[in-house]
Amino acid sequence: MIHMTVGTRRGWRRIERYAYVERPYEDVWGWVAAHLSALGAPLPGGGHAVELRIRPGGMEVSRPVRLRVGGLVAGENRARAALGWADATRPSLFPQLEARLEIVPVPNDAMPFTQIGIVARYRPPFGPLGAIGDRLVGAEVTEAALVTFLDELAEAVEEHTATPAPPSELHPVDVRPDRERAGIERVLLVVDGLNSRPGGAAGTVAALAALPGVVHVSLDPWSGLVAVDHDPLACRSEQMTEALEDQAATPATE
Repeated sequence: MIHMTVGTRRGWRRIERYAYVERPYEDVWGWVAAHLSALGAPLPGGGHAVELRIRPGGMEVSRPVRLRVGGLVAGENRARAALGWADATRPSLFPQLEARLEIVPVPNDAMPFTQIGIVARYRPPFGPLGAIGDRLVGAEVTEAALVTFLDELAEAVEEHTATPAPPSELHPVDVRPDRERAGIERVLLVVDGLNSRPGGAAGTVAALAALPGVVHVSLDPWSGLVAVDHDPLACRSEQMTEALEDQAATPATE
């Protein structure tokens, strides 16, 4: 399922997609920064020439694309880069995309996970017939392009960065001996659709962590299992469910 909101500015549509890698955030953003700077061949007038592969309906199609990538700006818990592409030969027949590439750590008690996402707006092809074109191929092609791009980027990150060491069996990080003594309980939830859910896994963790009484959140983005440590007197499980429903209905900010 894709979460999109229809824009009002010149018929732009919105879409966001996410992929996950079992690598530390620092390793991921550092490798991606170097990778993006060397991606494709420079083109006159700016941008880089790359072959964008899409797989709508299971068939792979490759198109020459003019890719524009801004410098990756990294902070302690988030790295961002502007990203855009347009068909290099027939831009009127391929959705034009303006996006933000984001790299964010996903809190997990056992292993370091990092979320790689694209929050984008795209303009459907076919000019005045854009609404019809969007229904026919625009949304499908754009989703397929983002999924392929993110999957290939995630695969490259895992191939070119070191596999993290397994957690210590002597000091498992998910054991909290003072939890019961402090009156803190753990609730396990399952969240579906983290590849397209607004904000992805990182947004899900943030929505739960913001609730009064929640002291810790751990999420496995591959299984969708979330462990929430909370004070039951300050936060009920129904409030967690409501927070997740609100987050699912709110697209990530651009």
